[in-house]
Amino acid sequence: MSGTRASSGVSTKSFVYENFQGLDTSRDITSLDTGKEQHLSKINNATSDWRGQIVRDASCLRRGGEFRVQHVRFFGKNELVWAERTGSGVNFRSERNHVLEGVHPAASIVSSTVFNQMVIFASRARPMYNYDGINFKRNNSPAADELRPSYCTSVQRRLAVAGIPGRETQVHLSRVDQDQIFPDDEAADTTSVLRAGFIDVANLLGTADQITGIGSFEQNRLVVFTSDKAIVFRVDPDITNWVVDDSANINIGCVSHNTIVNAGTDLLFCSRSGIHSIKRSEENGILVFSYSMSDKIDILYRELFKTVADPETISAVFDQDTAQYHVFFPQGSGTTTKRLTLATNPEGGQAQPKFSTGDFLNAACGAFLGGKMVLGTNGGVYEVLEVEEEREGAFTPEMEVITPFLWHGSLMDTKETTSVILQATGKGIIEMDAIDIDGKVIGSLVIEVDDTSDDNYFEDVPLSSQYERKWSHRYLAAQYRFKTKGGGGLLRIIGFAVTVRV
Repeated sequence: MSGTRASSGVSTKSFVYENFQGLDTSRDITSLDTGKEQHLSKINNATSDWRGQIVRDASCLRRGGEFRVQHVRFFGKNELVWAERTGSGVNFRSERNHVLEGVHPAASIVSSTVFNQMVIFASRARPMYNYDGINFKRNNSPAADELRPSYCTSVQRRLAVAGIPGRETQVHLSRVDQDQIFPDDEAADTTSVLRAGFIDVANLLGTADQITGIGSFEQNRLVVFTSDKAIVFRVDPDITNWVVDDSANINIGCVSHNTIVNAGTDLLFCSRSGIHSIKRSEENGILVFSYSMSDKIDILYRELFKTVADPETISAVFDQDTAQYHVFFPQGSGTTTKRLTLATNPEGGQAQPKFSTGDFLNAACGAFLGGKMVLGTNGGVYEVLEVEEEREGAFTPEMEVITPFLWHGSLMDTKETTSVILQATGKGIIEMDAIDIDGKVIGSLVIEVDDTSDDNYFEDVPLSSQYERKWSHRYLAAQYRFKTKGGGGLLRIIGFAVTVRV
């Protein structure tokens, strides 16, 4: 796909664009032409994978539900339970057709965790509920009923809850292996080291700060997030061993509990300014710190953040198999959603994450377990198929990718192109446009990608994965836009090249 060649006495040079690095909004689109290791100005319903190839998002198959799903959780290995928003309020529903109707007002934000083989649900100023595979039951703890927390997680065989009205700086932890015994349920003379207890971070915060989320880290660490910082506690079944981890220094806050997700040994979350990761230092194994992962798309992140009416409605899920962190930003009233995806190398070793966006099915939340990814949408729950998989009745997203302005060498000279080569695999139709610096579409073509047939439009291009077409246009610089339609399963853009008359 590269090099200089002569045809009929005319010298030409091919400019190659490959090893795509995802979105970059930190620089102007006129200064992002790097050729190899090329950044993009738009990549929607697709990802730039760790190989640097653009892959259309996988198809989805409907699993159940009909209302707007605002929270979803796996129960067991392959069953789902979710919170759905109807016109009258929030229902809890399972794939076993167990339903608890009108459990919360429609505007409620639900969080959950898995504890003692049950799914535990929490929502601000509302009773806690659990699901055991047979029934949805209200938590019978008098203390929990009084607390009515916003968030919950599990750590070291204890159920932790926070976001408590009137106790905004406290985290309450249950008795070991008990979801219905909290500190105020314990007898005053209880001495068991397994007893329930609470943590109060008021003396570690500013006067206006409060807890905004909690998450587990390294199995025995509880991270307490506030608006402006995070405090790490070492938690143990033995209450006498609870202590602040002084090795942690995290001066960034979290905006939504439902964005706190374990990703391997890291803990990911969203702040007002971007996506961050908490991890332990590889150099000394002692320090715990946070670092920003979204510097390349900070402008885009802030734009998406501003479109959300309530930051607490932002949620996220981590796909362990693909090493992708998906963040969902409900727009305005919440009927539409924008997705931001951070992709790393599932095999490790990649320093810089790659970003893309999505709006497929207006997914607002997700869950992952045992190699399966599901999405909660405006119309129920959908399972994300393998990227190569084609299934009857599945819905396939339409991908759109736009390059920055490509200069093909000189920033001053008008270019005269002769042909374009697209290297792609899979199945589907790709519509390609070129847009000049004045915003005018100067050329278009349609390429049908099909691995089962050869493309011999040009005799010197025998590969089925490589498609060359005549492309006679003149421009100073151009953006190239690729859109897909039709097909299902895998569709991958490996790279493309534009041949220019020298």
